[in-house]
Amino acid sequence: MMVSAPSAWEGKAKGMTTVGKPTNGPDWTDVATMMSALESLHECSVSLTVITGGQGHNGRLTITMLATFAVLPGTELARTIVVSSTWPCVSCRELAAHVYGGLYKLDFAIGEAYQQRFLPDT
Repeated sequence: MMVSAPSAWEGKAKGMTTVGKPTNGPDWTDVATMMSALESLHECSVSLTVITGGQGHNGRLTITMLATFAVLPGTELARTIVVSSTWPCVSCRELAAHVYGGLYKLDFAIGEAYQQRFLPDT
């Protein structure tokens, strides 16, 4: 008697495969979409960095979101705006949800930088 391992395509034939486990909150696709939206809206480049606490760390991660602008010399607009936080936190169970919330904070920080910009009187 020959027994073979189940095929990777077997679930598709039965209609049982899913891309990811369903969640009630934002997932990594939402994070990527939000980053792209911020880049389009504010004409900047948005990056995400996740750093561990190093060897022997306690599981905490430092999450940094950075918006980088192409600015002309002599302008008063900041070239970079940074928002940073640590995870796990009391508000977010999932890392993707924490990052998604951080992107809203980055959007707010970009708006604050715009409000501080002075336009010359004409």
